[in-house]
Amino acid sequence: MAQAAGRVVRRIPSPVLFTTGQYRPPETVVVAYARVSTEKEEQEDSFERQVAHYTNLIKSKREWKFGGIYADPGITGTRAEKRPDFMRMIQDCRAGKINKVLVKSISRFARNTVDALNYIRELKDLGISVYFENENIDTMTTGGEVLLTILAAMAEQESRIMSTNIKWSYQKKFQNGEVILNTGMVLGYKKAADGSYAIDEAEAAVVRRIYGEYLAGITVPQICRGLEADGITTKRGSTQWRPNAVLGILKNEKYTGNAILGKTYKPDVLSKKRMKNTGQSPMYYAENTHPAIIPQEMFEMAQSEMQRRKEEKDTAVGSSRYTSKYPFSGLLICGICGHRLRRHVCTVGKKKVPAWGCTNRISNGRAVCDSHHINEDVLERTYRAALGSIIGDAGEIIDVIQESCGIVMAQDSHQELDAVQREIIEIQEAVLALHKAKQQGAITDTDYDLKVLTYSQRMAGLQERQKELKATANRYAEAKYWLDNLKEQIQSGSALSTDDAIIMRSLVERIIVYDDRMEIHLRVGGTIDFAYVLT
Repeated sequence: MAQAAGRVVRRIPSPVLFTTGQYRPPETVVVAYARVSTEKEEQEDSFERQVAHYTNLIKSKREWKFGGIYADPGITGTRAEKRPDFMRMIQDCRAGKINKVLVKSISRFARNTVDALNYIRELKDLGISVYFENENIDTMTTGGEVLLTILAAMAEQESRIMSTNIKWSYQKKFQNGEVILNTGMVLGYKKAADGSYAIDEAEAAVVRRIYGEYLAGITVPQICRGLEADGITTKRGSTQWRPNAVLGILKNEKYTGNAILGKTYKPDVLSKKRMKNTGQSPMYYAENTHPAIIPQEMFEMAQSEMQRRKEEKDTAVGSSRYTSKYPFSGLLICGICGHRLRRHVCTVGKKKVPAWGCTNRISNGRAVCDSHHINEDVLERTYRAALGSIIGDAGEIIDVIQESCGIVMAQDSHQELDAVQREIIEIQEAVLALHKAKQQGAITDTDYDLKVLTYSQRMAGLQERQKELKATANRYAEAKYWLDNLKEQIQSGSALSTDDAIIMRSLVERIIVYDDRMEIHLRVGGTIDFAYVLT
């Protein structure tokens, strides 16, 4: 005891822990973290060795208490959140269950500098050290974090190099036209025994049904409800069909046997996010890479129909064409004002009679449209009579329609389109060669500019002609498709149906309704003008 100026100061004895007469320092709970980046057999072997090595190492130290092995086999190291056992280890550290972590190398802990340093700093603040065996670094030692910063940056660069190599291999595959089909996600395809892609006929029938119904004017939600009603499941086995799934099928060019390669790209190896490719990396169009489920022409028609519906929705007057549930819905157009007709039920005496009237007149009165309501049974009788009038002369009528649609000229049009596309490629190659010649000094700037101008003018003309020919080819393809459909419906005897919306819409583009007659515009391009059949 010491005194100074009236003060009394006593020394507090240090605590001494005794157990059966011997002193034991506090236990250091040590764990190890092991990870390999793939599930290949040789990597699995390395993974098992890591686990065995650290189990023996920790148990061999008297001052250490074995806290277990945390392991993530076959999981990438660029994002810590993707490694469940790593995150479990971090949670145990936060809970005070761990004092020290052993890891084979910095690349096994993390390949992302931000992740590595954030977790190491957090553990350091908790009093937990991380020891990296290969680098012989303990994060609790002086200068350890400086070395870790350098090593973590090197590990991240390694990951970037690997990502670049993977991207290069994909680009080579794209250039060679090697398509990658996720058969677990793409309805209609499966892997054959030899590794090639084959059509799953049961699923392919669903794909064809979706395209056929969409082209017949059925809405996407109605297509979904129909599939569900028939007990048809999605690729993943769900009984619920969502509009986005149907639209994805309608927009997927792979169903034509062709593929656009490189539609998405990964801007950052660390984020793992893929983005739509709008010119950031090369894209390729590979033809005949796998079996086709639908013709190219049918796919093009679906895209045109999609655009047409969008434009019609943006400029629509009256009720939308694609929201109704009756066979005539959206097909009937007022011959006086051009608005759509809407179904409603009138009361005649004690009887309920369905009829169709102009939406413009219903909303705004006779001052804007002096049309009259038409009973639904009159529309049905007239439609059947009108279609029936062409059945007897179906062969002759189809020949006339075929000739008027220019189907016989389709082959010549395709040949010219192929020639134009070949010339466009030749000009592109010539411009590339010209650019190389300029770089090598083999051509003057003046000659270069003159040749580029000539090529540009020729290219502009070819691209315009290509656009015209593609539009013509699409018209030919559409006319042929609906012509074949008309033949099929006439031969099967279902052309006169007014109960099946799909059949009606596959035959009829629109019906102009007047007070005394209807004008049926067929999808193949013909028109039937027929007076109402009242009884």
